[in-house]
Amino acid sequence: MSAKKKKAPAQDSDPVGYGRPPVHSRFRKGQSGNPTGKRRHREAERAQALIWKEAYRSLTLREGDKLTRMPALQAVVRSQIASAVKGNVAAQRAVVKLLQDTEAEVRARGTAGTANKKLNKDGNDITDEELMHILKAAQNDKS
Repeated sequence: MSAKKKKAPAQDSDPVGYGRPPVHSRFRKGQSGNPTGKRRHREAERAQALIWKEAYRSLTLREGDKLTRMPALQAVVRSQIASAVKGNVAAQRAVVKLLQDTEAEVRARGTAGTANKKLNKDGNDITDEELMHILKAAQNDKS
């Protein structure tokens, strides 16, 4: 076997490599690693920020011949209501629950934050009788 001669590395005063960053980018002695004091955001906070950003992202929708710009959340609510109007019972219950929750929240704010029982009600807790009663009342209001 032939013996290869290894070249001697250049004699630097501060070698740079794995675990040895350049001197200008190393932490300074006596200086905090977090000088601004901002806390790190947790994964849940980052996910929540992403959800809010996407929910209020502006979309361009075509309605007949005209284009309309609206937030994604508004487009979803509009689609849900259109589905409810077409007769989708699950969509009807979801829309009724959304309206009840919104009205209960408005009432709770108006009465200095008193809790309302309907605010915590599940969407599937609306019985068919209640749904039919609400729909009949809405039809009577139109007449």
